[in-house]
Amino acid sequence: MKWAVRRMTAHDIKAVLALEQQIPEAPHWTLSDYERCVTNSSESLQRTGFVAEAKGNLLGFCIGKLVAGIGELESIAVISKAEGQGIGRALLQALAAWAQAGGAARLELEVRATNVRAIRFYERSGFRRESLRAAYYQAPEEDAVLMGKSLKSVGNFPEKRIAIRPPEC
Repeated sequence: MKWAVRRMTAHDIKAVLALEQQIPEAPHWTLSDYERCVTNSSESLQRTGFVAEAKGNLLGFCIGKLVAGIGELESIAVISKAEGQGIGRALLQALAAWAQAGGAARLELEVRATNVRAIRFYERSGFRRESLRAAYYQAPEEDAVLMGKSLKSVGNFPEKRIAIRPPEC
């Protein structure tokens, strides 16, 4: 199946909402949450989304934000019939390129500690486990694994520095 990744627009939001409802692991946001992703918030916080589609059908999406020089993957989802085609990786690469173009030196995310499949995907994409946030998720309550990767490189070698996040208040 031939597919393409592009920036999400307001016309995509209803399809994104429908897709996320099919995937229990995806964050379930409101219409206004997604609208903020296509209208871009402020100077201090920027949001965007990318969609993957084939013949006008939505196959997946990702949402990210950029704040204080750090990109964050907030959500990524691919419909089950399109898994294994590289769509998730392409969406993640599009978000990383956007964040790097916006000045981000890092890309970070949280993932449910029991979502082994997603953790493996992120590790294959260059993310490393950095810490654990206890009881971060609700319904059911679960810890979050915090992962990150550098978006900077020196020559062909990825940076090896690890940024330590300050404690949450």
